[in-house]
Amino acid sequence: MRGVNLPQTFERRGTTVPFQQRDLAHARVREYFHGEERQLEAVLPNFSGTRRGEQLVLPWPQLTDMSSLNARDAVVHEEVMATLSARDLDPIAMREMCISADAQFAVDTESRNLARKKAEQEDEDRMMVRLSCIAELTRECGIAMGDKLMSRTDTQTLLDLMSGETSRTKIDLDLLIERVMIFAAERSGTTVADAKAYLDPLVGMITPFGNVTARGETKSNGFLYLQHTDLITFRAQVAEVQPTVREELETSMVLILEAADECIGYVNERLAELNGMLGKLADMFDRNMSAIDRLDRLRRDVAYGLDGWVDMIRLWDEPFVAREAIGGEIAMERAINRISGYAPRIPVKELYPDHELVKKGSEYERARVRNVSQMHAWENDKLDSELADRVEKGKERESGRKLWKSPEDAEKEAAERDAEKRQAMIKKATESTPKG
Repeated sequence: MRGVNLPQTFERRGTTVPFQQRDLAHARVREYFHGEERQLEAVLPNFSGTRRGEQLVLPWPQLTDMSSLNARDAVVHEEVMATLSARDLDPIAMREMCISADAQFAVDTESRNLARKKAEQEDEDRMMVRLSCIAELTRECGIAMGDKLMSRTDTQTLLDLMSGETSRTKIDLDLLIERVMIFAAERSGTTVADAKAYLDPLVGMITPFGNVTARGETKSNGFLYLQHTDLITFRAQVAEVQPTVREELETSMVLILEAADECIGYVNERLAELNGMLGKLADMFDRNMSAIDRLDRLRRDVAYGLDGWVDMIRLWDEPFVAREAIGGEIAMERAINRISGYAPRIPVKELYPDHELVKKGSEYERARVRNVSQMHAWENDKLDSELADRVEKGKERESGRKLWKSPEDAEKEAAERDAEKRQAMIKKATESTPKG
């Protein structure tokens, strides 16, 4: 059921747009092409008036007709309209749009200040990741040279050098950076100038994951990394509450745990691959596009894999903290029901690229193409006659021809056809009678 009916890729599932309007709180946006024309769709799961599990899909410009938007939401809506590609719609880009809109148009001062703090944190994270990359290069250089001191360098060591008050400390840090850049250039077969120029773009790609750490070194930055740890904490809390809920909610709890485990496992695999790449950071300075493509793919996979869980955790946190208070049990059950209905799932093609349902030429792919072009149903691969009839009538109206006939006209045409058949039969019988 899930493999057939759910979107098969992250891009077709869409990116969560965290509107403040409650009816649009779990809206997603995705792009598609009508011929060469790029269009955007809004996907509203469990929208008011639909049945549980159903999704309302409509053109993105019409979203403002479904609900009134405040100033902040209107800016986000317009920013999405101004995007040019699917890359502009990924969760990382969407987060930047929302932070910018919150900093200027959030409904209260506290929210605006929080958004500005997030923007400042991004700059701080970038600086710390840059230092951690230099520390990793220092360790790799020390191992290659047999220098035990350099091989034990961590980010905090470099941070201490940066905060040193003496000019001697600054000189030591500058010399260290110059040395590791020479090492990176030699390892990758490029020039020192190119290695230095390549460092900042590389840092920008790594920043969402947080610092490049040595064994035993802790990490506390990188918004994707922090979202992942928050999801792991959320999963543990759900498992803690599960034995205490009513039997009627057991299925909902199982659904939440399955969705969380699926995402955690998916992201863990990609973070392990990332750590393997960052453990040989100097090898990435040769501008090898295959390595950069892998890093870019990991950013995309992890960001989309975690997309939507921030909202789920926000729904959970307050009821979980207050679960022992008066009315806490009701609030907890309300949160469980809502999360189980909205918890994001990883699309089948992202989990199993070679699954038979998503291979080229599979029943799903053929049904999907027909559904778009000829309005076939996915379940039985038959044409939706009602929808096809409306389409044909529209085509006839466009060409100026009359498709619909009154019952009287239809009866008259049938009578004429019957008369023609009888005349043909009489003529045939007459010709076959022997002349006497």
